[in-house]
Amino acid sequence: MDARKGHIAIFPSVGMGHLIPFFEFAKLLASDHGFSITFITAKFMVSPSQTAYTESLASSGLSIRFIELPEVEMDSEEKKGHPLAMIFKVMEKCTGLVQNVLRNLLTDSSNPVSAFITDIFCSGTLEMSKNLHIPSYVLYTGSASNIFLILYHPTMDARMPESLKDLDGPVEVPGLPAIPARDFPDPMQDKSGPFYHLFLRLSHRLLNADGILINSFQDLESGSVQALLSGHIDGKKIPSIYPVGPLISSPESDGHGSLQWLDKQPQASVLFVSFGSVNFLPAAQIVELALGLEGSGQRFLWVLPSPPNNASNPEVSELLPPGFEQRTKDRGLVVTSWAPQVAILAHPSTGGFVSHCGWNSVLESVSHGVPIIAWPLQAEQSTTAFFLVNDTKMALRVQRGADGIVRKEEVEKAAKELMEGEEGKKKRARATELKGSAKEALAEGGSSSQALAAVAALFCH
Repeated sequence: MDARKGHIAIFPSVGMGHLIPFFEFAKLLASDHGFSITFITAKFMVSPSQTAYTESLASSGLSIRFIELPEVEMDSEEKKGHPLAMIFKVMEKCTGLVQNVLRNLLTDSSNPVSAFITDIFCSGTLEMSKNLHIPSYVLYTGSASNIFLILYHPTMDARMPESLKDLDGPVEVPGLPAIPARDFPDPMQDKSGPFYHLFLRLSHRLLNADGILINSFQDLESGSVQALLSGHIDGKKIPSIYPVGPLISSPESDGHGSLQWLDKQPQASVLFVSFGSVNFLPAAQIVELALGLEGSGQRFLWVLPSPPNNASNPEVSELLPPGFEQRTKDRGLVVTSWAPQVAILAHPSTGGFVSHCGWNSVLESVSHGVPIIAWPLQAEQSTTAFFLVNDTKMALRVQRGADGIVRKEEVEKAAKELMEGEEGKKKRARATELKGSAKEALAEGGSSSQALAAVAALFCH
């Protein structure tokens, strides 16, 4: 590799939701700050989209290379576990392998490694990298509000004997608005749950970091960012914080059929519906969502992928109400495979986004000025939805029935309000304002650009 300004080793977690911010961050470090980058990757859950992304990055002409770790052994019981538990286990087992790579990079006389950056799910490597005397950082791919709650988790655990799932009403959090108990991240909900203590351990490990970089920017989450930048949470010192976002990929321009369909629609008239690449709605919910979209009278583009490979799973067309596609063919499009989300959100015909509130999706929507109907499904998405509605004020939120299903009437009401109503106009104006703020944050002299420059200066020493 080139002996340039400095050499940074990066060990990301798996999954495109985590990898894309890491890849975009590496591109900024290499192109704007002259660093050489070595990605250390785990051979686990590698998808075709990940392979394509890494290949494009490796051939970009930037000083970026990849070292793939040997495959770690997993016993049959470990393989049967929850996917999140498997990710943690694999990342834990990779620690010794990562250590070997870092030792080799340290002995590279032409350009020894000067900093180590990893993911929150790989925070077990921080103690190891610190023992090697390498400045060590975490790039958190979620929101500032969520990392605040993760850092506050040990304090809350010590003070609250009961589980959040057993509480009604809001919970006071120093430095943030009071948050309804049900809107805290899923792993924090149940003290007897499988992930509660795992995340508690993760919270403690974060304190080993020399700094935490966040994929967000000050104008988007001003309250949470300012609370973090104070350097303390409830009197306890935390690592230095650097908001460096939004780190998102560029729009894909490959002539996808959905983009051609959008070309024929009026400006800001289409409601884009997508719940990410790993979420699948139950059959009953798909029916209610379809009938709600139909009843709203709004144009829509709905990405509805087939469920996971399973011979017993029906085709997507069988999950929709009879005649739905025929009745809505003049104003709706259902896409049953991958669709270029960033390009869809960037398209002038897109006027709203029904989203699960995954943070990458939120940042993509913000960066292109598209207001959101928040429909959280899992993990930290309810926390994100709460802040989008009550703090950022660029989203409406659907309400579920007692059985967890969002009824067609609720879908219809939310779609009409966002696309035609007075409240929708306010959300759209706010989204447009944040689009400008996102661009300014990354521009020279902007808040994220300055934060990146500050931490890049530390990487050199």
